[in-house]
Amino acid sequence: MELWLNLFHSGVFLGYVCGLYYDVKPPRGSEYESVFWAMGGRFKYLTFIDALLQCGFFGLCVLNDIIGSNTVILSRQSSLQKLRDWLFTCLVFPMGVFVSFIFWALYAFDRELIFPASLDAWFPSWLNHIMHTLPVVGTILELYIVYHFYQKGWRLYVPILAAYFLYLSWICYIAYAGGIWVYPVFEVLDFTGRTLFLAALLLPNLLFVYLGQKLHNNVWGPQKEQTKRKGKKE
Repeated sequence: MELWLNLFHSGVFLGYVCGLYYDVKPPRGSEYESVFWAMGGRFKYLTFIDALLQCGFFGLCVLNDIIGSNTVILSRQSSLQKLRDWLFTCLVFPMGVFVSFIFWALYAFDRELIFPASLDAWFPSWLNHIMHTLPVVGTILELYIVYHFYQKGWRLYVPILAAYFLYLSWICYIAYAGGIWVYPVFEVLDFTGRTLFLAALLLPNLLFVYLGQKLHNNVWGPQKEQTKRKGKKE
């Protein structure tokens, strides 16, 4: 199991490294060049920010597999394992699922709102899947393969709320100071529509945190009972 776990973490990590390294730029003279290089560059796109988060997380998993721990007994966990579990449960899982869900939902509804067909000429499909499909696939597999310790109560939701409002503030600042909306969907909405749309996006973020914990309990059992039972075996 340890070998397969190492191979899984290393494979996903290298996938993100490859995606980030080969992340393409709009060709010179294209309609996307000015927007792409405008305020923030790649860092204005949630997809890119999430890819960095996912890459860093799975890199941490590789390091933890080598020198950390993989125990279900809280008192025996290494600092690397505690950081791994906190990142996964509070940020990596909900953000990864959110990015994939929102992207493909809007893509199915009207791809011009999120990923115009004209991008296909220079943005390869394999890179699109690394950025928008691998997050949900990688995090769900991680949830099923690896036991993670979940924070209790409101502490589980604070990181994703903070991340949501920070990114919301960031794209609003770009719109105000740079005069551009990061995503085409905001161009077709009026002020009320944008406000409602952005407010509505908060719900999936909270839902995916909750869903992650429910799926974890379904796979591994309730956390207290699982930890106690495993502890007796060890």
